[in-house]
Amino acid sequence: MTFKRLWLFGILTAVLLSLTGCTGGSYIRHLASDASLLTPGKTTKKDVLAVLGQPSEKRELNDKEEVWIYYQVNKSTLRKTPYVGDKMGYEEYDVLNIAFSGDLVNHSVYRLLTEGEFDKGVSKE
Repeated sequence: MTFKRLWLFGILTAVLLSLTGCTGGSYIRHLASDASLLTPGKTTKKDVLAVLGQPSEKRELNDKEEVWIYYQVNKSTLRKTPYVGDKMGYEEYDVLNIAFSGDLVNHSVYRLLTEGEFDKGVSKE
């Protein structure tokens, strides 16, 4: 009887450990708090890449000025519901625009946009 319990405990432990490996996968950015780590005139492009990774979009304004745009979609639990989620719940967009002068951050702006604001292109100003 002890061997059977030990065997069952081992199987259950293996199943639980294998399931915990399935929960990870994608990196979640925290743009609101990450924006506070940027210091105009001191933070470099290399520093921004280390904290935030590659931007969602890059725009060159001229030879020395560039804007990096980071954004992510935050969906409500109802919006994530399969098949009917598009008609229920809401989506919000975290948007962080970082302007560079040369290699240094000139300024940054964080905004939380509704789906309508994001679709209208407000994030692309």
